[in-house]
Amino acid sequence: MKRTIPVLLAVFVSISSAAPSIWGVPGLFRVNSAIPLGFNEMSFNLGVSYWTAANDYLNLVYHSHFLPQTLLFPEVTETEHTGQGRLSLAYGVWDYIDVSASATYSGTSYERDFYEERSTGHWEEIQGFEGINIGIHGGYNPIPTLEDVVWFGGDLRLGFSPADTMFLHCLDDPDGIWHTGQIISTARKPFTTTGNGSFATDLLITGDFGRWLPMAAVKAHLNFGYSKYTQNYNFTDFRVSPDSVGWIYSDSTEVALEVSDGVFNFGFGVEVPTPYADIFLEYTNQKLLDRDNASISYFTPGIRFKNNSGTFVDITFDLSTSSFDPLYYDLGHDMYQDGEVTAQQRAERAPLPTGGVFDWGVGLAVGFSSDMMGKDEPSNMASLSGTVTDSLTGEAVFSTITFPGVAIANVTSDETTGFYTHRIPAGEVPVTVVAPGYREASAIVVIGRNQSVTLDFTLVPNLGTLSGSVKDGEGRPIANATITVGTTTPVTVTTSSVGIYSAEVEAGTWPVAVQADGYISDNRTTTVIANETASVSFTLRAALRAGDVMSFDNIYFASGSANLKPESYSILDSVAILLRDNPSARIQIAGHTDSDGGESSNQTLSENRAHSVYQYLVSKGIAGNRMTTIGHGEANPIVPNDSAANKARNRRIEFTVLSI
Repeated sequence: MKRTIPVLLAVFVSISSAAPSIWGVPGLFRVNSAIPLGFNEMSFNLGVSYWTAANDYLNLVYHSHFLPQTLLFPEVTETEHTGQGRLSLAYGVWDYIDVSASATYSGTSYERDFYEERSTGHWEEIQGFEGINIGIHGGYNPIPTLEDVVWFGGDLRLGFSPADTMFLHCLDDPDGIWHTGQIISTARKPFTTTGNGSFATDLLITGDFGRWLPMAAVKAHLNFGYSKYTQNYNFTDFRVSPDSVGWIYSDSTEVALEVSDGVFNFGFGVEVPTPYADIFLEYTNQKLLDRDNASISYFTPGIRFKNNSGTFVDITFDLSTSSFDPLYYDLGHDMYQDGEVTAQQRAERAPLPTGGVFDWGVGLAVGFSSDMMGKDEPSNMASLSGTVTDSLTGEAVFSTITFPGVAIANVTSDETTGFYTHRIPAGEVPVTVVAPGYREASAIVVIGRNQSVTLDFTLVPNLGTLSGSVKDGEGRPIANATITVGTTTPVTVTTSSVGIYSAEVEAGTWPVAVQADGYISDNRTTTVIANETASVSFTLRAALRAGDVMSFDNIYFASGSANLKPESYSILDSVAILLRDNPSARIQIAGHTDSDGGESSNQTLSENRAHSVYQYLVSKGIAGNRMTTIGHGEANPIVPNDSAANKARNRRIEFTVLSI
């Protein structure tokens, strides 16, 4: 079974077959492919779709025309059902260009919610011929190294509809929203046609991922472009208000309105071909550029059943992702009840030219494409198989077998057995095997039609050794230090009890970092050569901790003075280095004296000496706001001042870590 699946996938990703979209050209449902039909190829598609949507009216005030009463309905739902039948044809006039034509017939039924007092619940219906679209479509793959991999194309469509307006009218008694003879314009599709015309052009891009990624039998299609729609409305609008016995129709006006809409079209679809069906998912969005917050978008999953005779069956499901306000698309009728309404305001509230947003819908299509006939497998195919193993251990290696410069899908070897198999075109074919941690291996296989060739690979490990030691500043080994080699897929080891580490890593130049508790981290960059050992050792400096006290009695000053002697500089330089290694540390510098001299003069001397140390560290680049000074005079001796040696120890500078 593991061998069968790669063969089937390889066969079907290498086949360029095309069934038509609703426009008649190769594609999915609404999304078109950039791959043309092909010279002298033809296709046709006969499909039906059904969509439904519910318009919810909250707190509807209904004035009865039977009884002198006014009723309040908390919620009224008007449900719309719309169906469409379509026929599309396409023919390839050149290898890169095809032409198409499609015709649609549609019908709408408007189901009004039933209440006994409302005396309705009826259905209104309209149906008729909707229009014709003719188009030209083409595509080309201009990149020689990506033949049959990436296609760029475009299409151009013109739409025509009958000039006679066919509206969906309210045919029975008033129902609280519509009155007899009124257009039910708040429906998603209140008309069969309004004499509209359309123009559309799109840029198309198609990519076959199976040419790039191992066993990724996926194609993707990207569409984006512009459409222009023109709608013509001719109808009578009138004002109506309730009175004690019914309704008063007080005024009317004849409306002759032309509405133009520019639309930005976007579509994206992916399809996964299998031997007997193609599974696809597409997202489409039509953004009306001349309206506020008006767009139509759908997620459409579908499946296309197919066979080698060229026939196919499509099943699709539409799920809307756009909102719809039924009171907004009423051709200005509601505004007219309260006063005058301009032609521009009516145009802003005209129904959407593409039919509006439905909650959900389903579609079924059957058709034929000569481009899909006899696509089992090209007759010049051959079988290539073999194993991939480690040259040292003989164990199986999980690897990717590629075919550089040739439009053949990659295949992987089995991680347990190392076995691979693939169907490839006959001829001279380059083969390259890549696997992490191994040197790349290549070969050229010459294979005849319907032949079977075995090609085994033994991969040489591309590994080297990195070793070294980790010690502290006194030369003592640091155990359990963490060594990290690399970044994307790092190799991590720890030092032994004697501070030694060793790691097997892939050959190359890598960053090497070391971390240990209580020490400042360090890092280097080193180059590891396959089958050789590289050495990198570290000496870590202790990290400061809040509360640490460092005391120095070998920081010397001139007798009775705060002037530093040169022999003190090396000690203070090491303190500056420590502070630079711990850039967030803050310290206190404290001066101490012995008991010789007066207590007051000793206090002043200790303060001045602490300040001299402060100034020296600032001169070495340590920020002044990281340090404070204090003088303790003779108040805090660490040993009694009873000998010259003890007095020397009490004459000292202490550094206390305040924070890290």
